[in-house]
Amino acid sequence: MQGAQHLVEGGLAARAITTTKAYDTALQADLLLHDASAIASLLVRTDTTATHGYGVQVDADQGRLRLYRIDGNVTLGTYATTIKADTVYRLRVEAEHDELRVHWQTNFLSPDGYSPVITVQDSTHTKGRLAVTASAGAVSFENIAAADLATGLQGWTARSGTWTPDLRGIRGENGLRTAPFTDGDLVARADITSGGPSSSAGLVLRASANGSGGYEARLEAGRNVVVLLDRSSGARLASAAGPVRHIASGGTYRVEARATGRTIEVYVDGVRALKTRVSRTKGAAFGTAAAHGASYFQNVEVHSTADYFTEPYRPTYHYSQLTGSTSDPNGLVYYDGEYHLFHQDEGRWAHAVSTDLVHWQALPIALPWNEYGNCWSGSAVVDADDTSGLFDGGSGLIAYYTSYHPDKPGGNASVRIAYSRDKGCSWQWHGGSTPAVQNPGGPDAGWTFRDPKVIRDEAHDQWLMVVSGGDHIRFFTSTDLLTWTQVSSFGYGDWATPGVWECPDFFPLPVDGDKDKVKWVLTLSTGAVRATNGSAAQYFTGEWNGTGFTPDQKAGTVLRADSGRDYYAAMSFYGLPDDRRVWLGWMSNWDYPFSAPTGAWNGQLSTPRELTLTDTADGVRLAQRPVPELVTLRTSTTTREDLAVDPDSANPLAGVRDIAYEIEAEITLGTATEIGFRLRTDDDQHTAVGYDAEAQELFVDRSASGLSDFTQYFAGRTTAPMKTTGGRVTLRVFVDSSSVEAFGADGQAAVTSLIFPGPDAEGMAFYAKGGTAHVESLKVHRLDSTFRLVDRVKPLVAAPTGGEFRSDLGKLTITPAGRWSTDSAGRTASFDKDSNAISARTATDLDLTTLVRLGGPDPDTGGALSLLWRASSDGNDAYCLNIDPDLRVIRLVAKANGFFDDGAALARVPALVRRGTTYPVRIFAEGDRIQVFLNGTRIIDVTDTTYSDGHVALNVFGGRAAYQDTYAQEL
Repeated sequence: MQGAQHLVEGGLAARAITTTKAYDTALQADLLLHDASAIASLLVRTDTTATHGYGVQVDADQGRLRLYRIDGNVTLGTYATTIKADTVYRLRVEAEHDELRVHWQTNFLSPDGYSPVITVQDSTHTKGRLAVTASAGAVSFENIAAADLATGLQGWTARSGTWTPDLRGIRGENGLRTAPFTDGDLVARADITSGGPSSSAGLVLRASANGSGGYEARLEAGRNVVVLLDRSSGARLASAAGPVRHIASGGTYRVEARATGRTIEVYVDGVRALKTRVSRTKGAAFGTAAAHGASYFQNVEVHSTADYFTEPYRPTYHYSQLTGSTSDPNGLVYYDGEYHLFHQDEGRWAHAVSTDLVHWQALPIALPWNEYGNCWSGSAVVDADDTSGLFDGGSGLIAYYTSYHPDKPGGNASVRIAYSRDKGCSWQWHGGSTPAVQNPGGPDAGWTFRDPKVIRDEAHDQWLMVVSGGDHIRFFTSTDLLTWTQVSSFGYGDWATPGVWECPDFFPLPVDGDKDKVKWVLTLSTGAVRATNGSAAQYFTGEWNGTGFTPDQKAGTVLRADSGRDYYAAMSFYGLPDDRRVWLGWMSNWDYPFSAPTGAWNGQLSTPRELTLTDTADGVRLAQRPVPELVTLRTSTTTREDLAVDPDSANPLAGVRDIAYEIEAEITLGTATEIGFRLRTDDDQHTAVGYDAEAQELFVDRSASGLSDFTQYFAGRTTAPMKTTGGRVTLRVFVDSSSVEAFGADGQAAVTSLIFPGPDAEGMAFYAKGGTAHVESLKVHRLDSTFRLVDRVKPLVAAPTGGEFRSDLGKLTITPAGRWSTDSAGRTASFDKDSNAISARTATDLDLTTLVRLGGPDPDTGGALSLLWRASSDGNDAYCLNIDPDLRVIRLVAKANGFFDDGAALARVPALVRRGTTYPVRIFAEGDRIQVFLNGTRIIDVTDTTYSDGHVALNVFGGRAAYQDTYAQEL
């Protein structure tokens, strides 16, 4: 049904009906009524003739949406709204048990439609097909999608039983479903939900092409058992009880099976439940199996061990997700022997657990979107004594998160609560429609209010919460963990620094280990502004009296927790043994938050760092050192000692090669003005990490570190103030596939930077400039991977070669940056923001024709494009024809000073433009008249006198675009 279009005449109707049936489901489509009389409908739980089930009608004449039961034509609910012809809308209907919900999106620039506009209960139909219909006029449907299994595997075949798409993924009942997979050494994972009290469900490994044989890692809900089954003989090779919680009906469990050679390991809820030897090492298929009733499978991923966490930029020992977007750490907490790491993934809390802060096992999404909005950043605590009354006298976890509702002004951010009784494996919402802490502006306000961090204030026998207010921090206290009272705030005025304040943390630390001399530390991150070279990490020290914070610093003083470009939203763990204070941060910058060229995965976290306070000549300062647990990753060490190095010396690290390692160095400066390392080197790439003696700065310089043209503000040098001790420099540097973390002066200086060198850039060097330095001690520790199962890195995908760009535009100048190349698609470009390719040619009146194509070979690649004419030499002032599939509109704007004012658009034309499709575009500009044609049809005809002449330019924004046969004929 993808891309289906129905064109009907008169009172006739057309429909498209799936062959697949579903129980709980969702159906969504973008639609455009070509005639005001047309009626578009989505149907769920219908039959082959569309005479039973449920439907939602979009009726422009009646000015309403109508949810109805098809048999009997019974209206179940309506929603009055203005519906216009030739305008794109998004309609979504969800059927879950006996509840039906209708969502209606009318705005794609500032998306609405999060909350349903119709919600009703009806139990007449529980199962059926999906369909789209049109009547009484012409309707276009595009981007049609239904709830289904999220998986990277292709070619699924139902071998037995009944398999239906579902809101929870794929519903399997008493059968087997397989997909081709020929690698015997593999890692398979899925989120499995048992549907009945005696149901069992599992992952099938190393099966034959027809699904027979192999092994099944199975959950048996009725027996609370994890089993590894030999499917050829029926033998139960190994079994164990649920390692974390009882395996019960209705629970969702992350199951992971690792098959390497003759060994199979099975993990449930992040803990290894089984490990056993097997005889079969090869297979041709992977499968999902359900028995004794229905079960549900979601997020099914299978990778050969050679492809598991081995992508070119994939970290070897830093945390990253297999797929998805990793950002702010959330809810870091230690509970009952486990470290819990939650983090942001598109407004949800992703989850992983560890027993050593180093090796992490992923679990299902902990806090998904809910009826009150997205689950933005927050924190978690252990309620050990049932202070909240939520745990029936026992203990559990309580999460405090920023609830952000996309339909409300500014998101109407508030603090809401979720809690877990089973070590974070499942969560319940608390408080209903009432948040724990309302937005300060009220229930409909959009004040900045985010990122609650909760800790225990033992000195004052209370719980303490800090929340960011944009340019200040608000302090709240509680005695029951549920009811919170604001007691003070800090910030505003002279205290405010460039960039919005976000992600605060607040905790006490002894100074130099003296428990009688304790300071409170307030940390925060600031949004991206040029004054701070993007986003930044900042902190204050001071006193807390139970109601208010008094800083040691004067207003305007900025202390950097990490001076690097890529350390953001750092949060410390709650409840660590021995009063340790350990934190970690998101390694990125709001200049380019999700722009890294990493493909299906995006985002990584720093090494965990232990925090201390130390008294210096400049006052009390924060120091951070990578946790000692990382030492366990060392596999071999190269040592250099007692060496004099000057600018003409041979490289003492010649022949030492790797991509993941730790450096410990103690260097006496002597007469050298700069000492340092060139890391991840090849013929034309390196990252410099060192010390500038004259400036007294630790630095990381990634000007030549590798790939940087995916964004504007990446390359360059970053510094941190640092003083030597008696002319001696101590450095500790952690290097990984795509990051460098440099620490100096025993952790008082820190610089964290992403880098993207080629996987073959494995060399390293030590150097001295301006004189002779003495290497007292230099150690390079090779670090083992915490995720990879093979010692391999996949090569970079070779850039397309060949092809031509047919055009008369001549030389194109790229500004401000961007990756432009010529391949089989023509002139292609990739960039995370606006990148212009400006022709040296100028014109007054012109006939500009081109073929445009958005997106790339990867279907997830997004992007928009613009054609510019009568433009200034930098493209900041120009007529701009913008084509953006995400906005479902084509816009003509007179751009001024680089600003694209949507509200002042000269024309807006709704359009269902699809990625991966080539469209002919023509712009005819003569005098003050501008005409635009798409697919040979004139869609814009306006007059405007803003610009009279200038350059022609091509543009890409936020993804990938391609141009071909681009000609500008002067009139």
